[in-house]
Amino acid sequence: MKRSQRYFLLASALVVISLLITACGGAVPTAAPAPTEAPAATEAPAPTEAPAATAAPAVTEAPKCPEPVDMSKMTAPASPKSITAAWSQEPDNVVEPFSNMAFALWMNQLTIIGLAKWDDKGNMIPDLAEEVPTVENGGVSADGLTITWHLKKCLYWSDGQPITSVDVKFTWQAIMDPGNAPVSRAGFDKIESIDTPDETTAVIKFKELFPPWYTLFSIWGFGGNPLMPEHILKGHTAIEKDPYIHQPNVGSGPFVITEWVAGDHMTLTANPNYYRGHAKLDQIQIKFVPDPETALAALQAGDVDVAPDFAESDIPTFAALEPAVHLRADPSGDFEHYFFNLGTVAGVDGKGKSDVDGFCPFKDVNVRKAIMLGIDRQTIVDLLLGGKTTVPASLWPNSSWYNTSLTPYPYDPEQAKKLLDDAGYKAAGAGTRTGKCDGKNVKLSFSFETTTKQLRKDIAVEVQKELKDIGIEFKPVHTPAGTFFGSYSEGANLATGKYDMAGYTTGFYPDPWNDNFLCQNVPNKDNPVGTNNYHLCDPVLEKMFVDANASADPAARKVVFDTIQKYMYDNALVVPMYARLNLTGYVDRFDPGPTAGLSGFMWDSASWDVK
Repeated sequence: MKRSQRYFLLASALVVISLLITACGGAVPTAAPAPTEAPAATEAPAPTEAPAATAAPAVTEAPKCPEPVDMSKMTAPASPKSITAAWSQEPDNVVEPFSNMAFALWMNQLTIIGLAKWDDKGNMIPDLAEEVPTVENGGVSADGLTITWHLKKCLYWSDGQPITSVDVKFTWQAIMDPGNAPVSRAGFDKIESIDTPDETTAVIKFKELFPPWYTLFSIWGFGGNPLMPEHILKGHTAIEKDPYIHQPNVGSGPFVITEWVAGDHMTLTANPNYYRGHAKLDQIQIKFVPDPETALAALQAGDVDVAPDFAESDIPTFAALEPAVHLRADPSGDFEHYFFNLGTVAGVDGKGKSDVDGFCPFKDVNVRKAIMLGIDRQTIVDLLLGGKTTVPASLWPNSSWYNTSLTPYPYDPEQAKKLLDDAGYKAAGAGTRTGKCDGKNVKLSFSFETTTKQLRKDIAVEVQKELKDIGIEFKPVHTPAGTFFGSYSEGANLATGKYDMAGYTTGFYPDPWNDNFLCQNVPNKDNPVGTNNYHLCDPVLEKMFVDANASADPAARKVVFDTIQKYMYDNALVVPMYARLNLTGYVDRFDPGPTAGLSGFMWDSASWDVK
């Protein structure tokens, strides 16, 4: 996943947000024009005679769409222009609503796209759509409840079938179908209906005001939802297991997956039916490697041209490789965080039930605060991340939504020890503290689950040492990313709640609202698609998130999000470890074009080229 740096104001995402919504509906989510003075008043022009009548112009037929290309009849160029990439994670599924892996999202940007996306300046721009809906262009109704998208004309899937408004409606229906198990239905469950009066028009009617409407059917650097082909998936159920969802061999983006050898490599071929025409590259080869260290070695050896997902600790290494190898560092709103399993089988007032109870001592805020105070996050940043990023106080770093009144918890082991004493967990010499929770004897000994990424391993070792100093046994468990980020139906520990503490990178943008803290989204046997992997059901916090969408006014929403951050901070609900940078390495022969944290490195792969 990805990272950020606090000095970056995420001008992209938050200018988008602040301009996105007008008082009742939504404004175009792009940078605002600079204010100008009103023009000086002038006299009205003198009246003139009406122009002479002219004959009405002859009616002409609308231009016909070109015939799509039959890919099966294409022959590969003798010397294809290509690049080779190294990916340290292999996507579980490719179609993003059915995966929460960053690598799956990147594959969407390459192969199967949405109505809109974000560019390197942070502006939301149309992709398959003709324009981004606004109040001014009639795309957003006065009450903000109806959004009208107009698709470009003459759009084709790579197999030559038309891309139409029916695909927009089908995508919504597939995500909401109870027979399917998407990662999230957030936002899509706010839609009342989608009408398709013609092939290029989709009229989306919402049940209630949903300010982040623009994130639906769109794609950004680490999230979003591409359109799914109705002509391929119609009538299918449990499509999270469908071969197409895992390996879509028909796409709408600049490239198409033409080969995938599991565990080894993938071949992408330029899509001749892509609406912008043939990409500059003919082919992209993706090698799957065990970890970023292997990818870095491949870059150094010249075996690959580009590799994403490096860590801040790699910055000095890349500096020594210039000018043969470059490192693109894009700040974003992502963050690495540790969090507690706060699930309970009972739930709260019958809501938010987990299949299993979380680690009992985590229910005590003093225990959670002690853990926060017992981790020297700033030293971890300085020693393991080269001091290139910051420790945030909340989960909205580097953005205008960030609550600047909050100061990150300091490293204070003595205060941590006192809080644990007050919570009834007494130290026995240098051993692990013990106490009672819900009337039962318990040791402050718990597992911590994360991926196999080397940086996460190194940081976990440091955290283990630091927490041992305050009487806590912290036991890291490292799981391959494909398993760690698996779904409930796959039995993944995050989704099923079979973990004590866990950590990974995520980000809540381009809109700060998310459904990860709602009681209704705690995953369980009755709700396997829930996105609340914290397994936290807190009615107070949930109401704040509901209130955040009660207004379309960015200023009013900012007040609510400041309160949300203060509540999470006071109750130590999560441990923000550090803000992240998006780091991608590439050799000098490769020209990736401009990139940014919000759009991601792969937002415009059609323009990738080689020197």
